[in-house]
Amino acid sequence: MLGATREEIVSWLGNEWVQNATYFGGVPLHPLGEQNFYQFVTNAKDSVEFQKSIAVVFQHLVINVAGAALFSRNLVISARLVRRRPHAIATHCCLIQSVIGLACVFFSTSASVSTGPNCRQTAWMTTTSERISDLCVATVLLQKAYLVTNRNRWLFLLIPVIAASAPIILYISWSAPTIMAIESGCIFVYPKYFPWLRFGLHAPMNIALTGIFFNAVYRQWKQFGSRAWEQLAKEGIQIGLLMLLSNFLCAFFIAFEVLGVYSIMFNLADWCICSFLLVMHVSGSKRKTRMYQKTPPPIRAEIQSY
Repeated sequence: MLGATREEIVSWLGNEWVQNATYFGGVPLHPLGEQNFYQFVTNAKDSVEFQKSIAVVFQHLVINVAGAALFSRNLVISARLVRRRPHAIATHCCLIQSVIGLACVFFSTSASVSTGPNCRQTAWMTTTSERISDLCVATVLLQKAYLVTNRNRWLFLLIPVIAASAPIILYISWSAPTIMAIESGCIFVYPKYFPWLRFGLHAPMNIALTGIFFNAVYRQWKQFGSRAWEQLAKEGIQIGLLMLLSNFLCAFFIAFEVLGVYSIMFNLADWCICSFLLVMHVSGSKRKTRMYQKTPPPIRAEIQSY
């Protein structure tokens, strides 16, 4: 089933399981998702399945080790940032997403022991952590755009979209059946409209902020010429654009099912990339950020940003 489309997975699952399923808050729980990785290995029917299940668990642990290294690094840096700038929103966003990410990694790793959480609980924890990280990244980028546009209050119109997207995506993720498959491990089988809904919810912010940052790039180029890229790097615009690019590409890959139903794993990739870039962005930003105005004065004003 590796690389299978969503329709193929749905056809393989069928609808009979819903009739006898256990419900949690109105959500039917697929029996394949109610086992953890330890049970997944011990329930193997033969040596071939056993070897494949071991490979799945090993892959799961490798991802968790890499995630633990990433979020541990981010946590150390974020803690230093909060200590230096305790009243800055961006530093607290870095700390929150680092703590949540590390907690998610430990929770997911515990699914490999006999008494650990099952596949569904692990998937729910992961999707919740991803949504919290999305909010942290969006908050920092929106703050940067607010400063870049000389405190344009029209940007506040994006706040309801950002705030609403997380619970909507989270609800759909939780209500979709979660299964443990030999070829892929633990995944949730999202509904047909989910990739496009996610793409549509993220598109307004991505388009607006990308336009704002590219406008800043153009103004910097007009003022600094060949030194503009260096100036943009100092002020964090480069990393902000990279975070938006990562989000856009991952949303695009999921929407077009580049890897079939397993394209949903791009969510995890986007989470890790943006988490790394977010900490780099905030830690590398100057305490003073230049303002971008429609008619820049001879001596440009500087303001406290992060």
